[in-house]
Amino acid sequence: MCALDAMKFPPIHFEASSFTARRKLLRLAGFGTASLLLPSFVRAQVWRQSPAIIDSVGDIPVSEGGLELTLPLVAEDGSSVPLTVNSDALKGGDRIKKLEIFAPGNPTPQVAVFEFGPEIDKVNLATRIRLSESQTVVAVAHTDQGNIHVAERAVRVTTSGCIAPAQSDPSNEMNARVRIPRNWKAGTPAEVLTMISHPMTTGLAQDASGNTPSMRIIDQFEASLDGRPLVSARFFRSLAANPYLKFDVTPTREGELQFQWTEDTGRAVEHTEAVHLT
Repeated sequence: MCALDAMKFPPIHFEASSFTARRKLLRLAGFGTASLLLPSFVRAQVWRQSPAIIDSVGDIPVSEGGLELTLPLVAEDGSSVPLTVNSDALKGGDRIKKLEIFAPGNPTPQVAVFEFGPEIDKVNLATRIRLSESQTVVAVAHTDQGNIHVAERAVRVTTSGCIAPAQSDPSNEMNARVRIPRNWKAGTPAEVLTMISHPMTTGLAQDASGNTPSMRIIDQFEASLDGRPLVSARFFRSLAANPYLKFDVTPTREGELQFQWTEDTGRAVEHTEAVHLT
């Protein structure tokens, strides 16, 4: 069990003031002259132009409310861009059961797919992704009642993240770290933070010798509570190195949290934490 004060999880910072200013500009200008000041990739609904996202959505009517996707307006380093997804309370007791993240401008548009168990009744998720170029990131949520919610966020990238060589310390690879609350109040959501040391080699970047190592990534993550599934995730090479994931859980009884990360080679690491309720 990891000591809480020894954990070093990455801070998540966003340019809230810039985002608010941009939204006000769009409202006041009525998407007229203001839209001319914005890059072309923010003007249209990007998900309608991506085959991968169209395949995910199918012909189900889409709602563009109920889901908030947050990224920085400008990413200086495209190899590690913070991302959060939050959901509002959905009507009629509906619940998000599956969440997909897409970066359509990347060589691999899929970033991650998350499936949620009943003890995650509201999505509050954070991770870090790679962006190869300036583009609009898209989140697609599927609900228990068959509804689909879509959110988009434009990001300008200064340095491409998909061609940057991964920095790796073999002696530290597959080292998993987890942080949970010391005590939970039953029925109250609280944060679970996880990270695993791994280069997430994309198969696109050259190393110092000029060679291009084959893709090698953490492609699966599982979290459960006493065998009840909480989060099941599939990761793609557009996820940043040292995969970091934060999510809320609302446990109803005490038990043991089990975590497992699996590399695409089959190598796996497990970790457990005890949940104590007050």
